Amino acid sequence: MKTIDKKNRQIIVILFVVFAFALFSCNNDVSSITPSPSETGTWKDERDGNEYGWVKYGDLEWTTSNMRFHSGIGTVMPDTTSVTQGLYDDGIAAKYFKTFGFLYDFEAAQAAVPEGWRLPTVDDWQELEQITHGDVASAINLSLGGYYLIDTYFQQLHKLDYYTYVYGFYWTSTIDNTKAADNFAFYNKITYNSKDIECNSMIKSNYLSVRLVRDAK
Repeated sequence: MKTIDKKNRQIIVILFVVFAFALFSCNNDVSSITPSPSETGTWKDERDGNEYGWVKYGDLEWTTSNMRFHSGIGTVMPDTTSVTQGLYDDGIAAKYFKTFGFLYDFEAAQAAVPEGWRLPTVDDWQELEQITHGDVASAINLSLGGYYLIDTYFQQLHKLDYYTYVYGFYWTSTIDNTKAADNFAFYNKITYNSKDIECNSMIKSNYLSVRLVRDAK
């Protein structure tokens, strides 16, 4: 029976220690844990009776579900106007609204903001990303509502459920001044299989989801 010499035993011990340390480090990586909000609560929109949850991170309170209010200014999707009895209705609009709320063009998004709240800026989103160690989606329960747009190249409408359960797109209040006529605003995009959040800009006539922030009291 072979015996392990002293030098080989030392190598084995070192490898074991390195492996154990790596395993411990992976299982105890504090930066991978999404911190809990410092406060939580609910808020009722007196304009239509809808109720929203909110969570506090840093100095801001964020709503935890998508906006469902339409002021009548700008355009929202889906069209929730009641269908005349007897007309065909595939139920997609009602099902979408129940799950994801409204998608807003930029004008409608701004008009939907109630007193005391506002659309988050790019800086607000970035601050939340830092506080939550990059896991913004879990921290404020972002949903994958996709988006709706008019394809100006092919002159066609995208389906209402375009990219639902794959991506979530959320307006910011920050205008992209590098593009023509101030007609582009920044948005944040989440993806179903990633914690990363992507910031870019798009034309204001597209339809995205909306979350709100307010200064903590």
